[in-house]
Amino acid sequence: MSESTEKTRSGSGLARRIVTIAWAAITGVQFVIWLLMSLISMSFKSPFWLWTLGGGAIVLAVWWSLERRGSGNGSE
Repeated sequence: MSESTEKTRSGSGLARRIVTIAWAAITGVQFVIWLLMSLISMSFKSPFWLWTLGGGAIVLAVWWSLERRGSGNGSE
């Protein structure tokens, strides 16, 4: 039974890492677009990328903490 639990954890960890990388990449692209918009128009635009940064960070922080809490209980 521990092997299946280990496989589930590793699969969940891989999914979490992929989502984290995708979130960081999307936020980075949005930041570059915002920066280009601000530089081309020579005026400060509303930083819309902060919504993705903040919302994604909260979701991922909860996901990472739940995963760590779950892995701590399974090893006892």
